Amino acid sequence: MLRGSREDGTRRRPLFAAAAFLLVAGLMSTGPASAHTFTKTDGNDSPGKLDVRTASVNHGNNKVVHTVRTFEGWTPKNLGNDSFFIIEIDKNFDDDFEQCAFIFFAGGRLRGSLTNCRRTFIRSLPVSKPSKAVASITVPTANTGKAYRWVAFSFWSGLPARCSDRCFDAAPNRPPPILHDLVRPVVDMSAATLRVAQGSTTTTFGFPFTVSDAHSGIASWRVQRRPLQSSTWENVVSASGGGAQNPLISGTEGTHYLYRVVTKDKQGNQTIGPSRTVYVPIDDTSIDPADFTGTPSTIEDTDAFGGSYQALDAGEVLTLDLAEFDECIFELTGPGSGDWIVEVHLNGGGPFVTLDASDFADAQRQLLLEGLGCVDPSILTFTVVSGSGFGIDAFVGPA
Repeated sequence: MLRGSREDGTRRRPLFAAAAFLLVAGLMSTGPASAHTFTKTDGNDSPGKLDVRTASVNHGNNKVVHTVRTFEGWTPKNLGNDSFFIIEIDKNFDDDFEQCAFIFFAGGRLRGSLTNCRRTFIRSLPVSKPSKAVASITVPTANTGKAYRWVAFSFWSGLPARCSDRCFDAAPNRPPPILHDLVRPVVDMSAATLRVAQGSTTTTFGFPFTVSDAHSGIASWRVQRRPLQSSTWENVVSASGGGAQNPLISGTEGTHYLYRVVTKDKQGNQTIGPSRTVYVPIDDTSIDPADFTGTPSTIEDTDAFGGSYQALDAGEVLTLDLAEFDECIFELTGPGSGDWIVEVHLNGGGPFVTLDASDFADAQRQLLLEGLGCVDPSILTFTVVSGSGFGIDAFVGPA
């Protein structure tokens, strides 16, 4: 029962709600959910003062506000006992309306109530009348849920009226009801560091992720990146549509970037996904020949990063003098083939790690050394103590 109304009104309005519910069920129960346009226009197609011109919705913190605008102005007292607006809400997407928000006149003023679209009162609702042809009602999202379908109705029984019973209007006039989606889309992707040399032989790499939205669908997504020490994101690639994506991105040799995905659904809800570190390595051809002791062999290999790598034999040495930096990591990529044993020294000290070909797969682009943090200065020396074919393909250096 609607609270705050006169006895005759409270007896009749639940009946009106039930009648409206049945009418709506017949008119609006078929068809898929449509994308929400925030404002639905309607033609000048119903006699009486409550001919709906537009029906709209917006939202704030934990609430939604539904607004109805009519072609003709009216006062709250014009509504009397028998004229009112209803916003009917389908929370379950089951072509049934579980809740009805009423705007009506009772006790000398405009009031709002939420019911189960039959006789059960749920709560009073705030209403406002910002202009002569506009009324708004506020519904907590605790009652609507974060995604629902809705339709606005008006019933008019005053004068002038040229309807056999009472004048009725709806926005929209035919199914489907209007979707209002407050649920953010979803970005699903790995947060593990993406080492470009592990999946690509060039600085161009795939960046896989999935974007999805349960209700309105994905409108757009874009991949952004920034250097590790920067706070400014730049757009890299963008497109529309949801599902699994794997755009090809042109990286820059020697960069360490954070990448992320930003996506919007068709109702403007936005999600910023997690960030993922991407290492684009430095190719072996960028190493100064003077950094080698001995004469490494250049091995052409289409499976190598950059199409080739340099191989060292017993007694040959590679020395990398890493320039000053704030923070860095060092990783080395090369083939796991051969029978070499290599000692790695830092700043002229004793070997802190020994690399053995037998510990790696006999394949290209193996991660031979990883997780090495740097100190200042950092002079790394790779000495082949035995065997041959120690391949230097690419490395990740200071950030």
